[in-house]
Amino acid sequence: MQDSNQIDLLINQSQNKIGKKFIFVLLILLGILSIFLYWYFLIFTKEETNKISYIEHSVSTGTIADLLIASGSTSIEKKINLSFSTSGTLNDILITEGDQVEKGQLLAELDSSDLKNSYDRSNLQLQKLLDMPSDENLKNSQYLVSQAEKNLNDLLDYPSEEQLKSAEELVSQAQANFISAQENYDELLNPSEAKIDSVIKLLDQAKYSISNINLLIEKSEDNVDSSKILLVESVNKYCESQNNLPYKGDVCSGVNDLPVSRTVTDKILDEIFKCCDANQTEMNLSKSFINANSSYISSLEQINVYKDQLQSANASLKDAQNTYDDLLNPTQNDKERLTFLENQAETNLQKRLISLEDIKLGSKEKDINLAKENLEKAKLSLTNLKNGADVNDLQIQELLVNQAKENLSKTKLYASFSGQVSSINSNTGEFIGSGQNFLTLSDLDTIEMEIIASEAEYVEIKKGMFGIVSLDSKPLSPLVIEVIAISDVPNVQQGVVTYPVRARFIRGFEVITILSQFAPLLESISGGTGGGILEGMMPGGMGGGMLQGMMPGGMGRAMPDMRGRMQGSAGGGIDLNNLSSDNPLLSFLSDELPAEGMNGTVTLLKKSVQDVVIIPTDALISERSLTKVITSIVGDDIIYTQVETGLSDGENIEITSGLSVGDKIYIESDDESMESIQLDSMDGSTAIIDNFMQSEPSRGRPPR
Repeated sequence: MQDSNQIDLLINQSQNKIGKKFIFVLLILLGILSIFLYWYFLIFTKEETNKISYIEHSVSTGTIADLLIASGSTSIEKKINLSFSTSGTLNDILITEGDQVEKGQLLAELDSSDLKNSYDRSNLQLQKLLDMPSDENLKNSQYLVSQAEKNLNDLLDYPSEEQLKSAEELVSQAQANFISAQENYDELLNPSEAKIDSVIKLLDQAKYSISNINLLIEKSEDNVDSSKILLVESVNKYCESQNNLPYKGDVCSGVNDLPVSRTVTDKILDEIFKCCDANQTEMNLSKSFINANSSYISSLEQINVYKDQLQSANASLKDAQNTYDDLLNPTQNDKERLTFLENQAETNLQKRLISLEDIKLGSKEKDINLAKENLEKAKLSLTNLKNGADVNDLQIQELLVNQAKENLSKTKLYASFSGQVSSINSNTGEFIGSGQNFLTLSDLDTIEMEIIASEAEYVEIKKGMFGIVSLDSKPLSPLVIEVIAISDVPNVQQGVVTYPVRARFIRGFEVITILSQFAPLLESISGGTGGGILEGMMPGGMGGGMLQGMMPGGMGRAMPDMRGRMQGSAGGGIDLNNLSSDNPLLSFLSDELPAEGMNGTVTLLKKSVQDVVIIPTDALISERSLTKVITSIVGDDIIYTQVETGLSDGENIEITSGLSVGDKIYIESDDESMESIQLDSMDGSTAIIDNFMQSEPSRGRPPR
């Protein structure tokens, strides 16, 4: 039995050893399989990452434009500053900023009253010289002589006793006012005991009056109560009486609404006196009621009178209290007011003293001399009048009249040409000097685009170049321009050198006449480097609906004669005479010009070629000094063809040799998602070709 157990134990141990060996071998096999799968997927994944896609492209013809893009802003070429040729006060401005004015239109006027008076006097004097001396003219001239003599004598006799006395009286009055102002200020800061006592007395009087009125109100309220009791009793008796008393219903229906109106009581009295049958009882009841009602009304009116008196007494108390507070604590405003009055009085006193001293000194010598000259002129004028006008005097006076007339005309400002008022620099009532800039007048028809060109751009820009402007404020309304002037004088700011270039805006049907010249520019901008300035503006796109049938050479085959059709249809189904209001072509045909100071991007056409072989620039492969393209892919083999290039717009490039229209080329694509996508090229014949290549150059990967 023991041997049997040992045998079983040995068998179990042997089985356990075989099981462990099997598991160990299985783990080794799994490890080898994992390593194999890792390298398998690593290799095939690497090959997958080296997958290259190519786009098949058919070579075609097209247009290439060499563009120059710069910035600029609109400016007005013809702009002047208008000013008056004389100084004066602006009396009237007849225009406002932004107004359109015509040449010769009156714009503004200066105050011409003095010049008008001068002209009138000169003209009157001329007429006097021309007219024969009349009795009236002689009398006037003699009167002027007598007035001149009187003025001279007054100056010689100045001052008179009366003038001196008057001046001294004014000084005395000014001194009194100054002293009074000083006293008022001192009184404000240091009020007298008497004034304080008087204000306190007013306070006590107001308080006493309020106390008495309150007592009277209390007595009146008692009288009202007693009067109402008597009235209620008399009304009750009146209403309880069996007699046919007048207006009993009017009285008794409102017992609780007392007193009864005087209108009712007056009617009751009238009825009692009218009615011959009224007995003594009716009379007594009526009179008792009426007297009680009148007494009650009087007591109510009296208490209202006392209440009004109380309100007035309270107001008086408040005023007295404010006066007392102001007296003891003057405000800063009061101090400043009295200080101002004191200073004013002192200044007036100084003026009066100076005037008195001037009077005491007598007339000034220059005033006496001037009076003597005026007297001599008046006497000479009288003599000339008696003798008739002198020829020289007439000539001189005519010159004075003409001069006065010319001076008067300088007070009016007229527009020197038709245009818009850009700015006005002064307001009515202001004084303006001679030659001072008053307003700016701009000729809107001379608006231009000023292009800021760098040194490199300057040498490329030529007079007569066409271009398109996209204004920042109106990006969807491009404008056509032509370069008209290039300045040789540079602008240097902070070390940056630029050259101003002027270009005119081409508007209306003039645009149609030159579309053929800048059509390549439109084509390039809409589909190339211009960023879609004109994209979607015309039916069928810029290269289709608008220009199709209008331009020669592929873009305009349906329009052999541009000028002959300018006024009719523009081709491509566009009738220039019947354009809808929302057609963007109206932007080119409109005569509207942009405003001054608008910024924008300028795209100029330097050079262009049409109907040339073109391909995308991405198709070019540069290797050393050679330029080539892929023309065939067969399996892993890639065939290259050398080409020569011409003009490029950055997106497409001209091929001068090496390719023909219809040839196939292949362009590498990095987008793996395009593996199953069919793309359209210019002729709609492209396809995606997948090529699996190793990274080694020996497998034919094209160099870049």
